[in-house]
Amino acid sequence: MAYFPAASAAPATRHAPSRKHLLKAEDWLGLAVVTCLIVLVLGPLATVLIQAFVPGLFTSQNSQAGFSGLLEVFSRPLWQRSLTNSLFLATVAAVVGTVLGCALALSRQSANRAVAAALDIAAWAIIILPSFILAQGWMLFATRGGLANQWLGLSFVPDLVFNPWGLAVIMSLKAFPFAYLAVSAALQWRMDDYVHAARLCGASPIRVLMTIRIPMLLPAALSGAVLIFIDVLGDFGLPAALATTYRFPTLTYAIYVAINQSPIRFDLAGVLAFYVTAIMLAAVIVYFWILRNRRFDFLGGKARLSDGRGSHSRSADIFALVTLLVALVIPVGSSVLVSFTGRISDGFGPGNLTLANYFAVLETGGAFLSALQASLGIAALSALGSGILAAAAAYVVTFSDFRLNRLIDLTCTLSLAVPGVVLGIGYIFVWNSPVLDSLGLRLYGSPSILVLAGVAGAIPIAIRLVLGAMAQVPANMLSAAALQGAGLWRRIGTIVIPLVAAALVSATLTAFGSAIFDLAINSILRPPRLDVLPVYVNRAFEQGQFGAATAATLVAGGITIAILVSIRFATDRAIRRLLRTQPIRDNTHA
Repeated sequence: MAYFPAASAAPATRHAPSRKHLLKAEDWLGLAVVTCLIVLVLGPLATVLIQAFVPGLFTSQNSQAGFSGLLEVFSRPLWQRSLTNSLFLATVAAVVGTVLGCALALSRQSANRAVAAALDIAAWAIIILPSFILAQGWMLFATRGGLANQWLGLSFVPDLVFNPWGLAVIMSLKAFPFAYLAVSAALQWRMDDYVHAARLCGASPIRVLMTIRIPMLLPAALSGAVLIFIDVLGDFGLPAALATTYRFPTLTYAIYVAINQSPIRFDLAGVLAFYVTAIMLAAVIVYFWILRNRRFDFLGGKARLSDGRGSHSRSADIFALVTLLVALVIPVGSSVLVSFTGRISDGFGPGNLTLANYFAVLETGGAFLSALQASLGIAALSALGSGILAAAAAYVVTFSDFRLNRLIDLTCTLSLAVPGVVLGIGYIFVWNSPVLDSLGLRLYGSPSILVLAGVAGAIPIAIRLVLGAMAQVPANMLSAAALQGAGLWRRIGTIVIPLVAAALVSATLTAFGSAIFDLAINSILRPPRLDVLPVYVNRAFEQGQFGAATAATLVAGGITIAILVSIRFATDRAIRRLLRTQPIRDNTHA
């Protein structure tokens, strides 16, 4: 790694050096980042909003401008039911998931160390696992022909799960880690003086919890609730898994149906996508309004860092273990058991155990291998593109005075709340428009559109990972290098990239893993003749090939994990070797 000794000039701020030609180079980089974000995120979102008021503008379907399209959803029973179902699921899941997440975060301080570690790992695992895989696991467990009824004789489970309230609880079990992680972070600092004062005044432990501890955690709890609401409202996995078992339409699945029916209703899909986006933005606005109208700055000079440990409680251990059993072990375990089973109805016994499902999906020349190969290639390109764009955006935001930095940061933040179905509809409007078609830029129906959508979906998380590492790079290193004549690309390649390489690798690998199992994007934008892994698994599940679907999921998941671990191990060794052979030395006082 090249090193440039510090010059005698005044110390630089975190912003770029003041030389005009360097600023111009960074401005060009900023403009390139903004252009990419417009193409990948802002442009598709804008078409969704415009299409709702001017149907047919971006497609060959003609319609009059106005509010008639927005009001049509209330005149169609199916679409109206989809809207109410989505709002019901999101609201109930937000409440239940937030309560569950807060309770687990509070009880974690009294849980056994091993149980607490397992809870942390499980929370991240649930977030990372695609929702349609967990939903399929619940379908295999809870249907009348599933494991609970056929193997365990629990005949009440299907009626308990397959109703609106049961589905809302299932969704809260998928989304509660958002609240758990947010509240766990808020519990890092403790203000025991308030608790001690309340106890001295005769307050019971329950009253202390309700009047002191929970109000202090309200911002974190609200953050978790909003994230759960947004995640559930935009979820496509549960309705996709439910399609063949239980009729419960949602907005996201209605969008999918609108573009897969005959005739195709792009206009109606745009209206439904507008409602999803508008509801999500309204939730975020309400959240910020609540925070601005109340003060939550309670930390004082006597605040101390929590060690995360409290008096051990057996009930806390039991509560955490039961939650892990219901939220993770049941759905994942059901998929694993079914993958080794010939027929679910034959029960669990030696005669029903088989590896035939794995042999079927691994058959040479089979559809699974073709779908896996296509998904791996698309995910690799998406991960590479998102890593490069995230690094460029983070550099511009951190080290330059580019005038559109706020737009870059705002775009990457808001895109977290954009579900895959909305992004997919926007891509159809952009890349299937007659204007681009006349210019020969029509990408709809091409695998390239899946790569672009994969980059757009991974950018919000990738840039957050890179920004944290980029903030640790001293700006005076770049200033010294610039004063020695190093250009923009040399500074990035010899100083910034080596120092943030670990975070950049993590961001790229995260994008790779998420792109492989993105059901929403692949279902909406997949070319007709291209088979991809999420669609293959979901189609096998819809056709009742449960053993093949679960076996394909486990094989693909194992291969993906092996790839991620191998790349991470190799890059860690390479980074350590690089930094060990070319250490950073501080010659500021030389």
